[in-house]
Amino acid sequence: MTSFLLAWRFLTILPGGKKDADISPRDLGRSMSYYPLVGLLLGVLLWGTYELFSHAFPRALCDGLVILLLVIITGALHLDGLADTLDGMAAGKSTEERLQIMRDHRVGTFGAVGLILILGVKFLALNSLPEETIGKTLLVALVLSRWSMVQLTYRTPYARPEGGLGKIFKENVKKREMMIATAFSLVVAVFLLRFWGLVLWLAVGVSALRIQLFFEKKIGGVTGDILGAANEIHEILVLLMVAGIFHGFF
Repeated sequence: MTSFLLAWRFLTILPGGKKDADISPRDLGRSMSYYPLVGLLLGVLLWGTYELFSHAFPRALCDGLVILLLVIITGALHLDGLADTLDGMAAGKSTEERLQIMRDHRVGTFGAVGLILILGVKFLALNSLPEETIGKTLLVALVLSRWSMVQLTYRTPYARPEGGLGKIFKENVKKREMMIATAFSLVVAVFLLRFWGLVLWLAVGVSALRIQLFFEKKIGGVTGDILGAANEIHEILVLLMVAGIFHGFF
């Protein structure tokens, strides 16, 4: 339970048990096995909220409010990582410069534009889905996106030589956590969307591998910001693929 609550508190701003001052680095690593479960619970919360809003508001407004709620309850954690990553990759010329820019909490032009675009496309993708598929799609998107963070943490070197919180996670997430997160995400995706759930699971797995190879080449590994960016990328990847499925693209 301690590991689950750590994952819940790290990935959301919602209350979840008492804070424990005696948390060990290994506890942080174990908590990553619960990241897809946290995604599932967030998806249930968003689905329920959407159903509630749908009785009072037009469809487009419901979709926008659901995206807004997701940003709020996650504390914009992953969006912040996305903005920092975009700024670092676009403006930095060397590994050191990219890492330095990513550490700067100020949002630059590339980060700001990226946030606007990704939130806009996320809204459009969600709004394009048949209403009866929205709940299941949200569940799968939030589970698989958080699974991608576990994959990248487990497989990829930590890029900052001086260390950081991400390094603690990297050093303490083991094969057990990776296997639990992988199995859970696969079961949820296939249970909810059957064959297409498997396709989405494979797509996120391949995408995470591509992201890993890209950042190993660019800066030698990943950071916490890149993990947040990967989460956002895979949320929108699932939404776009499901939209494509229901509009005959796949």
